Amino acid sequence: MAGASTMRLFIVAGESSGDLLGADLVSQLKKHTDLEIHGVGGDNLIAEGLQSLFPMSDLSVMGWRDVYLRLPKLLWRLKQTVDAIVAQKPDLVVLIDSQEFSNRVAQKVRERWAGAKIVLYVAPSVWAWRPERAQKIKNLYDEVLCVLPFEPRVFAELDGPRTSYVGHIAEHLADQRQAGAARKSFLLLPGSREGEINRNLKEITPTIDWLETSHDDIELVLPTLFRLENAVSKSVSQHQVKVVAGRNEFIRQISTAGAAIAVSGTVTLELGCANIPHVMTFLAEPKMMRIYEENGRPLINLNNIIVGRKFVPEVLGTRDLAPAILRETQQLLGREQAQQDQLAGYEEMRFKMKEGEPEAPRQNAVDRILELA
Repeated sequence: MAGASTMRLFIVAGESSGDLLGADLVSQLKKHTDLEIHGVGGDNLIAEGLQSLFPMSDLSVMGWRDVYLRLPKLLWRLKQTVDAIVAQKPDLVVLIDSQEFSNRVAQKVRERWAGAKIVLYVAPSVWAWRPERAQKIKNLYDEVLCVLPFEPRVFAELDGPRTSYVGHIAEHLADQRQAGAARKSFLLLPGSREGEINRNLKEITPTIDWLETSHDDIELVLPTLFRLENAVSKSVSQHQVKVVAGRNEFIRQISTAGAAIAVSGTVTLELGCANIPHVMTFLAEPKMMRIYEENGRPLINLNNIIVGRKFVPEVLGTRDLAPAILRETQQLLGREQAQQDQLAGYEEMRFKMKEGEPEAPRQNAVDRILELA
């Protein structure tokens, strides 16, 4: 580590979930060492002292179509990021999720700076599709910090990079549940990007209509980001939906929610950790759907994947998801056993997250970072 006591960290987060992970990592590192941070991040990393090289939203794309439309800007941001890393030569580079962008950053930095130490925080889902990616990234990273307990085993089997299982900050939400609190709210979680939210709200709207007419005692709540609050409020203005913004408000809502509809992603793991039964949905692009079908329709919901069986409903396709979302929601709210099955699955999931697997027991992310730097 360069310098007697200050660790120089370059960190890159391209999504809101990565921003949370990065901010938590930085906060924990500050308890052990003086820290100088540079890179790219959102509100949470900025609150920890990061001056972002450019807005994190420039990297927040979803699917091949979004990448194609924004390719010139993405290539420019890639060059800026690589140039900054090579110029600063930090003690450690931590790239969080955003797999395609992270891999390109790592590759170009390796080409220009042989001494770089690079960590990937959140592993690519090689267990779901394109397992050949594990070996392709082997020489890009000094270590991959995995957030799912089975991932080190999978990467070892696929001859991938060195990995450590470090758990996920979503587990903290298990402590947020308010014992005995009324659970009358229903969370709507259609995504974290404006276009994604609008697409998913169209599929969720029939269920919102049904909830408003058949369960008028349930408060519908849609947590979102501050920068999207006004746009989201306009999107649901015809409905009795309470829009709230910010991480603290999301945690407050999750502490008393009774059920939810959520787009596939980190938020489903957060719901599982918080013991909230939910229906998962994913509106896929045709190419994504073909890959999904070719790989035998693997589990998508993170809770299901960790446990190894489907106990949370998964509704996905390229269009017309509304009928299935409505049907699964009606079954979830109408059958006590459906809710109990999910709660039992969550308990099993949380145990696996806490312990890790025998060949890869859980480690501390901060310890791994300090050792690598």
